[in-house]
Amino acid sequence: MSSESESNSKNALQRGLESIHEPFSYFIRAQTTSSIILLITTVVALWWANSIYASTYQGLIHTPIGFFIGDLELQASLKHIINDGLMVIFFFLLGLEIKREVLAGDLAKPKNRRMLMVCAIGGMVCPALIYSMFNWSLDSQIGWGIPMATDTAFALGVLTIVRKYIPVSLIAFIVGLAIVDDVGAILVIAIFYTQEISLLHLASAIGFILFLTAGNYAGIRQPFFYILIGIAAWWAMLQSGVHPTVAGVAMALTIPARPKVFSRKLFAETKSLLRSLQKKSTEADMLASTKSHEQVKEVRDFAERASTPLRRWEDTLDLPVALIILPLFALTNAGVVFDMSFVMSSLVDPIGLGIIAGLVLGKFIGISGGCWLALRYNIGHLPNNVSLKNVIGASLIAGIGFTMSTFIAALGFDTQPEHLQIAKTSILIASVLSAVLGVIYIRISAKAVI
Repeated sequence: MSSESESNSKNALQRGLESIHEPFSYFIRAQTTSSIILLITTVVALWWANSIYASTYQGLIHTPIGFFIGDLELQASLKHIINDGLMVIFFFLLGLEIKREVLAGDLAKPKNRRMLMVCAIGGMVCPALIYSMFNWSLDSQIGWGIPMATDTAFALGVLTIVRKYIPVSLIAFIVGLAIVDDVGAILVIAIFYTQEISLLHLASAIGFILFLTAGNYAGIRQPFFYILIGIAAWWAMLQSGVHPTVAGVAMALTIPARPKVFSRKLFAETKSLLRSLQKKSTEADMLASTKSHEQVKEVRDFAERASTPLRRWEDTLDLPVALIILPLFALTNAGVVFDMSFVMSSLVDPIGLGIIAGLVLGKFIGISGGCWLALRYNIGHLPNNVSLKNVIGASLIAGIGFTMSTFIAALGFDTQPEHLQIAKTSILIASVLSAVLGVIYIRISAKAVI
């Protein structure tokens, strides 16, 4: 059947839906869309927490949710369910991206890897040192990890605003930088933001992770195996005292990254099946023909065996994380009460000064300085068409630390609500300031070249 006759066979509703499907699908999958949705939910949380409905906001995020089974009681607030449960999926996705980049991405190339590591380490150490200088010997010293992190979604969203002024390869550089940055943040959470540890539960979690690793080595590809054992590892990690998001990253590293079968014979068989289906497509009823149905299933199985579980899981989780999990996290964590006293405190309090100076200046000095050192001593090299000037602009935008910084602040100041309030306010101020300075610098430097 020709494409024209096939189109004519469709009703008006089908044709109408198809005409909007492609642009809508493109919009949903665009990087800017996830950034816009994250921004909208952040604004909604800020408005809600500062409106006459503020009590309903606090009630929503702190109301216990759970169930009872006999004497067993399981309950937690919506905020904890998202932070300790759904965010594990976000960290799992981060782990998949880290593993892919190390095996086959920019981090697989030694010179690229060295440059990204030098820049990322500088971008983590400098902010932490600046924060520590402002909070030395104070009880707020625990927040030193807050300005270390970069919010990849927001940073890429801001870069798309000035995309015509920057080389395309700078986007890939920022993604690689953010991945190394995420590794550092995960290690900081695991090592420094863990309080009491239950060795029994920690050993159980490690045992489950090792079991997943053995399953990978044994060639197990069934998702059910990794989901079931992964949930057990998450639960054991939650009970151990180590933040359960660490389990998400560890589980991701056990997901198979190689295809089960990769051979010419596999593709030859697939081509043979496709040719057989093509011959029958005009004469066989795909609904009634059992043989044709089985052949289609074989093609599906061949495709699955030729792809990697890691990429399939990454593709599957990308949209739910970007469009649901991160916005929910923003909605339940970004509700900062903008009392002028807290805003002023953010500008004079050691916590606020440490976070703002750490994110705005620390990221700029650490990333740009690390890049200069790496180029000066030939430690690594930048991607094609990317210069130190481009990296300076990106380092300013890297000061946007919203999601990860807020997450670490919630861990560090969990029992100090006033400190947490100042920290969240400071993160928002620093993130907005970094975005504005980065955009202005990129625009001015681009005009200077012209």
